[in-house]
This record gives sequence, structure tokens and C-alpha cells, in this order.
Amino acid sequence: MILSFLSALFVQPAADAPLVVASYHYPGVDRRAALAPLADRVERAAKRRVRIELFENPDALSQAVCDGRVDVAMTNLGAYVTMRDCPAVTAVAVLDVPPEILEKYRGVLLTRADTGIASLGDLAAKAADIRYSEVLPGSTSGALVQAAELRTLGIAPARFAETRRSGTHDAALQDVLTGRADLAASAEEPWRKLQAAQPARAATLRLLWRSAPLPPGPVVCRAAAAVPCAAIREALLADDAADAARALSGGWIETRGSEKFRAYDEATYAPFEPGAE
Repeated sequence: MILSFLSALFVQPAADAPLVVASYHYPGVDRRAALAPLADRVERAAKRRVRIELFENPDALSQAVCDGRVDVAMTNLGAYVTMRDCPAVTAVAVLDVPPEILEKYRGVLLTRADTGIASLGDLAAKAADIRYSEVLPGSTSGALVQAAELRTLGIAPARFAETRRSGTHDAALQDVLTGRADLAASAEEPWRKLQAAQPARAATLRLLWRSAPLPPGPVVCRAAAAVPCAAIREALLADDAADAARALSGGWIETRGSEKFRAYDEATYAPFEPGAE
């Protein structure tokens, strides 16, 4: 009798444990605040307590979702394509990003004009001497799309003299501007801003490659008996979900200006496969 009482006291059933709503850190951005309204909606839809967790980078988030340590996650494209085939993972909604923002969400490869690298074709021959800067593991527009393009040239990261992780897109640009790197992977927006604010400095760089527009990562849910993904989907697609949409749009540069969620469309994401982002 006493043993049963103690067991009930100290061991909570899984259904009573808080749901984990998660994403990943990004320097200078309060992702916890950006997730808070989403977490509130998940809590109300699931009728369970919610805990927010932030992982080191998109790759770590993807692994946590696949391992079952996360129930609902705000992803980027890179994290999503690596987790979407994991058991029970389903995309429930996507921020309805304004077309003008979607058009600008691209990745670029930049070098300094004084490196002697005039085109992508020069990279293979010079790879052993190139110092490469990318943003962070799993960054869609600051690592993955560039890696996919480099693979078409037969260039793996190990072929470069050095590969550094800058931490942010702006820092990747600074790496190449200041000579810490010879080649930088970045989202296009910081490059656009540099051209507008400091045209003379931007003129010292050469654009080698620009990706096609990239879709944002969806909100995903890992289905389980105590995780009502259908109810969470309905809560995000409801007319009154603007607070959660706006908060998330402030935390992810590729979703700025979003006022609502839209239904997930698999056709948009079908071209993106793990290892070929």
C-alpha cells in the first residue's frame, strides 16, 4: 500500500508530463519569446502543460525530434528535410510568408575580388587553398544549399584548407570581408543590405552563385497517444492564430511579415531531400 502510494507520488504517467515545444538557438534572437505564443496554443489544444526547449543548432533539433524528445517544433528547411522521414513526424502548418519575402530567401556564395576566384568553376582547382566560412550546422541558406551546389562540382568540405562556423549570416560576410575566409556561405538578405548600406565595401566582393527561392521550415508535430497533432494543426490554422504567427515571424528572418499559418503542401517540399538541400 505504502509502496504503491510512493510510486504514484514520484512517477508521473507520460500523459501528465509536459509537452516539449522546441526550436534552436540563433545569436541575437530571442527564440524563446518567439515560441511562447505557439507554446500557449499547443497547451490549449492539447490540454497539457508545455515546456519550451532550445537546441544548439538545426541538426541537434532534428535529432531530438527523431529521438522523441520533442513533441512540437518550429523548424528551418534544413532541419525539416532531415527529420520528416522519422517515425510519427508530420508537418502541421507553415507560416504564410509574404511573396516578396519568399522571393528574397535564397543562399549565396561570395568571395573577395582579390582571391582570383572568378566563377564556381575556379573553386575545384583552388579548393586546397580556400578558407571557407558557413553559418552553422543545419543552416539552410548559410550552409546546406551551398553544400549541395558544391557537391555538383565534386567539392566536399574536407577539400578546403579550412572550414569555419561563423554563427550568423552577417558574421560569415565579415569573415570574407576581413580576410578571415576566402569564400562565404550566407543568406542573400545580408548581402543585399551590405550593397545598400556600404556599396564601396560590397564592391570588393564577387557573387559566385545564388540559389533558387527556398521555402521556410514548417511547424512539425510528433504524433503519439498523448500528443493530439490534429488538434494542434487546427489550432494553428484557426483565424485567431495571428499572435503565434507574428511572434514566430519575428524570430526567423525568412518568415518576416507573416500574419497567419497556411496548410502544409508536400509538393513545395518534395524537391528537397536529405543530403541534397
